[in-house]
Amino acid sequence: MPPDVSSSGIDEATDSLNTKQFYLLLLFVSVIGAIGALMMIAFLFLQDSLSAIVWNDIPLDSLSPVFNPLILVICGIGGLGAGLIRRHFKGEIAIMAEDLIGFNREGRFPLKRGIELFLRGLVSLVCGAPLGPEAPLTVSAGAAGTAIAEKARLPPPVATLSSLSAISGFFGAFLSSPFAGALIFIETTLEKGIMTWKAVLPSIVAATTGFAVYFMLSGSFIGSIFILPVYEGFRDIDLLYAIFLGLLGGVCGILFIVVYKKMREIFEPFEHRPVFLGLLGGLGLGIAGIFLPLTLFMGGEQLQFLITNYLEVSLVLLFVLVAAKIFLITFSFSTGFAGGYIFPSFFIGGTLGLLVFRLFPFIPVAVCIVCVIAGVSVALLRSPIAIALIIAILFQKELIPAVAISLVMGFIVSHQYALPYTRKNSGKPDGS
Repeated sequence: MPPDVSSSGIDEATDSLNTKQFYLLLLFVSVIGAIGALMMIAFLFLQDSLSAIVWNDIPLDSLSPVFNPLILVICGIGGLGAGLIRRHFKGEIAIMAEDLIGFNREGRFPLKRGIELFLRGLVSLVCGAPLGPEAPLTVSAGAAGTAIAEKARLPPPVATLSSLSAISGFFGAFLSSPFAGALIFIETTLEKGIMTWKAVLPSIVAATTGFAVYFMLSGSFIGSIFILPVYEGFRDIDLLYAIFLGLLGGVCGILFIVVYKKMREIFEPFEHRPVFLGLLGGLGLGIAGIFLPLTLFMGGEQLQFLITNYLEVSLVLLFVLVAAKIFLITFSFSTGFAGGYIFPSFFIGGTLGLLVFRLFPFIPVAVCIVCVIAGVSVALLRSPIAIALIIAILFQKELIPAVAISLVMGFIVSHQYALPYTRKNSGKPDGS
């Protein structure tokens, strides 16, 4: 892959960190970070409001099928809408990892792509696609940062940094942390050695501003959103369990990657027919939602439902939910829905962790859930320190030592696998 011109350009933009020019740059990126946070707030507000209207009175927290024809109608309309948006913008199917390839090469996100993914991601998530908001918001916030800098006729390195700052502002608000976004940038570029402090420090400033804006408007920040069964505290044996659980999660992540690439290969011949493909995806999503309603949506509330009722769920159903979620996420991507895979992977890992606990009840259930989540998510995102920070925010901090081992094992076992899909016709990854 070509070198990351964006980061190298940032490094050349200023001679020193301790200059008036750099301090003005920090002021600029703080404003951009606030814009990224406001975009996230607007997106999530629209998603929650529209979802409440569309899915009103349809019981989806169910271990048994929900034979409600409205599920098929909603998902079908959503798939059709996603297809129409993609046809209007002439957009390609690409996940976040693939969109970032183009950004690494060009140092910018096209505004058209940002608008498309904001709209297509919103439609996708409202209609129940098993995806998260992080991918549409990453690209759309990044595109807004690019557009603002280019409109102000700032040099390309600053436009690149403006894009990164908008993304950091979104992540700072979304995760209630000034460091997660910067850590993701550092870790995903670590092997290339291209990230510099001139990009990292502004990212932290932008993320802090984004968090401040979110806190000012909401009056709160994200805490432990999952309530786990009682965990009596760290034991040395948990580190041994974490080795096995991390490896299992990493293998599950590899399976996700393999299925994703195969699914893309199957549907690639139809990608030039976005409306047909979107409608097909919507109908498939609706059928899955009728028979397995817990596989719809990002999976946070659904995982909590399973955690609360884990003793009532059969081993077969837990296995089916893991397999179906992997299939449905990759199917949704391949038929034109837009969204992220990081947070949906928490449902996969958490459900698989419950299955492990049912088979090996001597391992604490909280350790099973969180350690398998760590293994799965690090195989997909390849950012272990950022994932550790996210898990610390969403779960109990006492589990972090075991999580650390799981992250290392999941990363090691999956390091030769990557998500970007290579098109058969061009031999190039999507997003390039």
